[in-house]
Amino acid sequence: MTQASVSLILPVYRSAHFLEDSVRRCMDWLDALPEETELLLVDDASPDQSWDLIKELAQRFGGRKTDFRAFKNNENRGKGFSVRRGMLLARGDFRIFTDADLTYPVEDAANLLEALRGGADVAIGSRMHKKSRYIVAPDFLRYIYTRHLFGRIFNLLVRILVVPGIYDTQAGLKGVRREVADDLFPRGRLQRFSFDVEILFVARLLGCRIQQCPLHFYYRKEPTTVHFVRDSFRMFLDMLRIRWRSFRGRYRVVTPPSAILEDPACGPELSQSPQSD
Repeated sequence: MTQASVSLILPVYRSAHFLEDSVRRCMDWLDALPEETELLLVDDASPDQSWDLIKELAQRFGGRKTDFRAFKNNENRGKGFSVRRGMLLARGDFRIFTDADLTYPVEDAANLLEALRGGADVAIGSRMHKKSRYIVAPDFLRYIYTRHLFGRIFNLLVRILVVPGIYDTQAGLKGVRREVADDLFPRGRLQRFSFDVEILFVARLLGCRIQQCPLHFYYRKEPTTVHFVRDSFRMFLDMLRIRWRSFRGRYRVVTPPSAILEDPACGPELSQSPQSD
């Protein structure tokens, strides 16, 4: 495939127990699009059998309309690093990433595609959008109000400190146009918790048009309180780092994509070409 119109990127970590179903759903959705399409998986040195499963899936899904491509990191670098790598390796005019467990149904990516085709530089799924819908597992109901309250408070801090007007920075469904991806992601520095916030902050610095899109969100797992508090504190520190780096002009510096893709953490590629007409 010489040029894909739509690229879908899945950052993978400890995903062996659900990845097969996610890949099947993504491939089915991409195959149904009229454009040329590709699915990119970036395995962040998972300690489970994720990479072995990916190799099996490459054989199983090879020969379909959508190009199946997979990459492995030699060491664990975090979701931000994997997304950045996938964005820079993608070929599509429109490049979207989503969580590998499809917490947000892959079909919701159509809302982002519509926004990007309509002129948005960056399109993000937002749980705060008035048209978004929540699907709550019964055993999660006792957590819904506390988690929702904490989330709203944290989003308020993010809006005050980093990205005013963006009501949900952490939903794992975001997309960019090709030229924006090539300029935006090489400026990022954070590799883990808050890379989403940093990318949106830099997009604002570059004058990008950001559009917030509705999605369906499945409340079906509950992080421990320890992790929730710890990660929130780390993200707060990251927001201060973003402001400090901006003050020092760090985001005016563009790291050459080749330098990012030649990082020792970048491991092998595995690909299967689409079926020839």
